[in-house]
Amino acid sequence: MDQHTVLIISENNADHTILSACLGRALPARFNLASSESMQRPIEALLDPMIDAVIMTYGPETEYLLRLAQKNQATVPLILLLDEENDQLASQLRELGAQDYLVRGQLQDALVHRVLDYSIQLKQARDTIQQLSNRDSLTGALNRAGFRAHMERAMERSERYDFNTALLYINMDQFANINDHYGETDGDLLIKTISRRLINKMRSTDSIARLGGDEFAIVLEDVSNSRDVELIAEKMIKSITAPMILSEQQVSIDASIGAAIYPDDGKQFSELVDFARSAMQQAKSVEGSKYIRYSEQLTFDQGGSNSLAAELRTAVRQNQFELHYQPRIDLTTGKLVGLEALLRWNHPERGLLCPSEFIVACEDMGLLRTIGYQVIQHACAAQVWVEEQGIRDVDVAVNISFSQFQDDRFVDIVKDIIKRSGTDASRLEFELTETTILKSPEAVKGRMDQLRLLGISFSLDDFGTGFSQLSHLTELPISALKIDACFVRDLPHNPHQEAVCAMIIEMARRLGMMVVAEGAETHEQVEYLREHKCQQVQGFYYSPAIPLQQLPRFAKQLQLQRREPLFS
Repeated sequence: MDQHTVLIISENNADHTILSACLGRALPARFNLASSESMQRPIEALLDPMIDAVIMTYGPETEYLLRLAQKNQATVPLILLLDEENDQLASQLRELGAQDYLVRGQLQDALVHRVLDYSIQLKQARDTIQQLSNRDSLTGALNRAGFRAHMERAMERSERYDFNTALLYINMDQFANINDHYGETDGDLLIKTISRRLINKMRSTDSIARLGGDEFAIVLEDVSNSRDVELIAEKMIKSITAPMILSEQQVSIDASIGAAIYPDDGKQFSELVDFARSAMQQAKSVEGSKYIRYSEQLTFDQGGSNSLAAELRTAVRQNQFELHYQPRIDLTTGKLVGLEALLRWNHPERGLLCPSEFIVACEDMGLLRTIGYQVIQHACAAQVWVEEQGIRDVDVAVNISFSQFQDDRFVDIVKDIIKRSGTDASRLEFELTETTILKSPEAVKGRMDQLRLLGISFSLDDFGTGFSQLSHLTELPISALKIDACFVRDLPHNPHQEAVCAMIIEMARRLGMMVVAEGAETHEQVEYLREHKCQQVQGFYYSPAIPLQQLPRFAKQLQLQRREPLFS
């Protein structure tokens, strides 16, 4: 027979003795005793899942404790021990949540056992009904009612213990096509399979709810930061998108995940749900599986054509993004030796926009990966075009984001772009920042090693502005360091900038790396860098970033300045 643990709370030792003996005489033996002589920290005992019933002596704090139990949604049966029969008091106590009562001097074994058995069985029945009413019949996950109750309790715990709780809103892309093609039975099987996969990726403190046909919500309690949420979401996307068998055919489905974090993004249940759902809709607007966290910097207006989100989606579809190229000059020969590809948005109304005006929004919307591949395609095509114009031995550098490096398909896609464009991979350079490397050094190194086999080289951009961990210079296949413009701005009149530049140049020389200085705008700066053996430079002194079509004219002007042939 099931064993039930009964907690006795009383400051009277006689109560413990009498009730203990009474419970011990139960046949069959089914009660275990837990005792507490004081009311200190009582709510912890009432919320303990191991306690099946509580017998508590009536006293001055009883009403407060009953209200506290109600507030914290304690479900354990509370049986009060009174000094004498008092129907009016018993009725008041029942209204406050007491299950039943016993009277000192009337503690016959059969009565106590019957009251306890009835109270525990009633609780179990209520728990079953509550579970059924709060659960989705297909998957066993929480339904909408259960989800709201659980989310609100999680928010209360976050407030009490000062931690973050994240809400993930998940939608399956084009799920209706599965039902149409395979039928509802296989559609249900897919939903159950995805539910099991999500549960397998959850921690013990997380919970899952099915909000609709193909929509799930996951509550992540006690998350350190948004990066942790992103990592969990990415694991879930990988799990969801893994192939499964329906009607003896292999099927895979994409998913869109939006997130909102309590209390940073919102402090009300309705707010968090709306924000997470809006972020999911933004993710859904981009092809493929995506994760996006809610950001109030964006207008999540799916129907509006004037929101930044809508404009960016249109820009991707209509290919409004373009590249401009800033020349890199060899300071010894004066030759054009490189081009840095810089993204621009050719906005139909606002004209040419620099990345600072839209790149954060692109990242929040999950567009950066898609745009990044477009940039690589354009840069590879530009390298081929430059060669066709007779401008030889010019590298094209492309900035690579961490989100691109995270993509398991990144190397294969780059390989395919190189093959289709016919570009010389040895003339392709990927620029990384220290921030990108620091997010996951081992993963980044693995990607770099794979790409290096294709012939691609790497430079470290904005060197000196981050943590500057020197181990990266010896462990990663980096062939060039780029001195950030902030260290060039006041040369040669700023001794601190002089010291930094000299140190970077000397260190790179000893490591056998190229040094490229950014932001050179004056003759003095260029001469200082040349004298200190900086190999290459880029900046307004030579040229701003220009459209590709203007490059031959720039090259010809550079040739005239050098008075030696540049074209073959």
